[in-house]
Amino acid sequence: MPDPFRWLEEETADVLAWQEAEDRAAREHLHAYTAWPTALSTARRFSVPALAYQPAELHGGRWFRERVPDGAHNPVLEVAETAAGPGRVLVDLTDREARSALYWSPSPDGRRLAFAVADPPLFRVVDVDSGEVLLPGLPCGGVHRVTWLPDSTRLFCVVDELTRSTGYLVRLSAEPEVERQALPANPVTRRVTVSPDGRWALAHDSDRPNFLRDLEDGSGWVPFLRDATGRFRGTVVGGDFVAVTDQGAANGRVVAIPLDGSAWRELVPAGDCVLFSVADIGTELVLAEYADGAGRLRRITPDGTVLGEIPLPDKGMVWPGPGRDEGMVTATRDGCTFSFSSLTRSPATYHYSAGDTAPRQVTPQQVSVDGAVMRTGVADGIPYKVVCEAGHPGPRPLIIGAYGALNIAWLPAYLFALPAAWVHLGGVYVHAHLRGGGEYGTAWWQGARRHTKQNTFDDLYTVAEHLVDQGWTTPEQLGVFGASLGALPAAVAVTQRPGLFRACVAMMPVLDLLRCRKDPATMADIVATDLGDPRDPSDAAVLRAYSPYHQVRDGTAYPAVLLDCGAAGRSCPAWHGRKMAARLRRATSSRHPVLLRVRPAGHITETTPEDLLWRDAEQLAFFAEELGLPLPKDAAGAVG
Repeated sequence: MPDPFRWLEEETADVLAWQEAEDRAAREHLHAYTAWPTALSTARRFSVPALAYQPAELHGGRWFRERVPDGAHNPVLEVAETAAGPGRVLVDLTDREARSALYWSPSPDGRRLAFAVADPPLFRVVDVDSGEVLLPGLPCGGVHRVTWLPDSTRLFCVVDELTRSTGYLVRLSAEPEVERQALPANPVTRRVTVSPDGRWALAHDSDRPNFLRDLEDGSGWVPFLRDATGRFRGTVVGGDFVAVTDQGAANGRVVAIPLDGSAWRELVPAGDCVLFSVADIGTELVLAEYADGAGRLRRITPDGTVLGEIPLPDKGMVWPGPGRDEGMVTATRDGCTFSFSSLTRSPATYHYSAGDTAPRQVTPQQVSVDGAVMRTGVADGIPYKVVCEAGHPGPRPLIIGAYGALNIAWLPAYLFALPAAWVHLGGVYVHAHLRGGGEYGTAWWQGARRHTKQNTFDDLYTVAEHLVDQGWTTPEQLGVFGASLGALPAAVAVTQRPGLFRACVAMMPVLDLLRCRKDPATMADIVATDLGDPRDPSDAAVLRAYSPYHQVRDGTAYPAVLLDCGAAGRSCPAWHGRKMAARLRRATSSRHPVLLRVRPAGHITETTPEDLLWRDAEQLAFFAEELGLPLPKDAAGAVG
């Protein structure tokens, strides 16, 4: 079929000039809203830097933390005596012009630090006290994943180069020894973990440990879990690999797998909750799971006896921080650290010590919304959470935020400033759990992917219609928000049910589901996994039926739409927003705006604090103006 806007897929001078003009016009439109001054001042209070989600970590009695100094784009890594007290800089990336991600791993005794930077590549091991460089680098570059041995003088480093990986065993001394390790290659080893006693090493791909090695007798790698088909997240406890697995249990179970190859033992059976990971903190284990669409931590003994919950402040998300992909918490010798946030509480670091009845909050929250309450509901089997200030009668301007993709758990966390800022201003925010996400287990994901993906969108409409029927809002006051692949249901709603919604923000969207085959990152990260292959005729027919770009119809009264894109996005490139903006604007019969913002950012968190503030303020102003949120006179006042 003819595509009059295919030219907008390219990055030519004409296209970039068109994009710049669109972006400038959208910015001027947003800043001319009556709600803009209040939105900007409110966003200043509620915008939280991306590194706020990185919890401080306790190693050897010292706290390590990452932050971005005021006015800088890149982080520093500090060591301190307390989690929130004065710190000393160990690594400083603030002089780098390009945004640089920092990966770091302190030794168990807190005396040494391994760190890496991806671009340009850099790897170092330094002495924490003196700053002396103990190891200036490794022979090859890539993604470095470090595991320290318990003596804090040796470490494994796996350098992941996508199609292959290289392993090194480093012994730190006056003359460091770097021994190249032959790693199992089928499947490719992504990381190596070591048992707490230092005897056993496990070689993992992205799903499970496939090989085992006895470090005491010097033998090589031997197969482990080679016939397994599920995912395993766990650790060595004594002579067992204790792990959460979805093999034989869609919602997960905890099993003990003897390293000598004898029969498995089930420690915690499957239940209604979705089990995620287990961590060894000395005398007990921490079992992390999803319960009712939110994070939960439980204490169990090594034989599986449940000791009780580790109480959390609210329904929210527990997270160990970026690069910590073993589970929800970062284990230490006798405890664990984690970040916790909810829709109305910004992230803070918590520390739990084995045997305690509750964790300690060790860093302050930047913001919270006083007086906000959360209610849970179900719309024809689809769960959701409503957050608003107590006592507000309906109907009111309401935003539904949703995701429903990639088996990723959409938890009620402080991922964006919008929910808390919106509730603070008197709006209602709904966190909808759509099929396709991972918060209710594998079956929940499988129920809305590839040829059944329409179920995700139908779930959104079910929740929206239920909220209208219950008197929470009206179609004229109803907005929908989504980011990354969560922007897909928001944009599909615009084209499939334009009369049900009044405004939509689609951030970092993928909208032309047939032409996305031209972008390898989009295909690898998003489309082929969850939606289908547009090069396959049967998949292409399904994709076309809901592809937002292809379902725009001339003469339809579409709602107000803000397409918020990132110029540097790889998996969600900005050309999707360009094409959709042009197509929608030509087709709509309504007077509602279709706005295109293209920021210099990459993906959602790949942005500067300044860009983050403008994004939060503009999205807040857009919804406030288009949904008619009555702004209180003291809207920009004090926040708890």
